[in-house]
Amino acid sequence: MIEYFNDNSPKWGCKDTNATGKEMEDLLNTSILELIYDDTDPPTYLHFNGAQTTPDILLVSSDISANTKRIILDDPGSGHKPVTAKITLTRQQRVLDPYITTSWNFKKAIWGKLFLTIES
Repeated sequence: MIEYFNDNSPKWGCKDTNATGKEMEDLLNTSILELIYDDTDPPTYLHFNGAQTTPDILLVSSDISANTKRIILDDPGSGHKPVTAKITLTRQQRVLDPYITTSWNFKKAIWGKLFLTIES
């Protein structure tokens, strides 16, 4: 999952930590999610004053983190460079448990409620 939260933390190249950045750090310290970030990656956001930061982060579950590469695309004109994930799995990792099936329908998500929850 790739999500934009506009969180600041030195863990992903920002000078300081804001409230959502602190929450994200806490989440990373207490979950199986891992941050995919490299200091050599280009910033993902260009501020109107010319400053550049990386508020766009990539989190993946720990079982695929070693197989995940963060790719930053060119800015489409919004000031944000999109972040995508390239996940390369071995044949053995691709074998799914036949008794467990997971599917996601993002069209049914209540995105407004998610963003309100994040903001609060």
